[in-house]
Amino acid sequence: MTALSRGFGLAIDVVTSGAWALAAFFIGARLFGFSAGLLLALAVFITSMTYVVISRAQEQRAQQLAAGRCPRCHNAVAMEHIHRRWDTVAASWLMPSTLWRCPDCGFQHVEALACEGCPAG
Repeated sequence: MTALSRGFGLAIDVVTSGAWALAAFFIGARLFGFSAGLLLALAVFITSMTYVVISRAQEQRAQQLAAGRCPRCHNAVAMEHIHRRWDTVAASWLMPSTLWRCPDCGFQHVEALACEGCPAG
């Protein structure tokens, strides 16, 4: 993803959040009054932009981990995977586990991701 496409995507996100805020303003102003409409619009805009920023950060971290780079220091990460396995005590399949660890800065991230070799559970 290039910087231009990221910037364009962010601009679309800001415009979309603004459109939702404008809709919230019109509905809030119609139902509760002008001041309440402004507060509702501000709340909707801040909430939607917070969602966008958090989603973009998570997506960027996932892309860097998939590329084998640490999201903090951009060095190589070591990946460890534990396959899904049968737990005889609970009589159920345990979740798979994938761990990314950076030996340089100490970053760690664990997700329950299955690979092609994991048995179907």
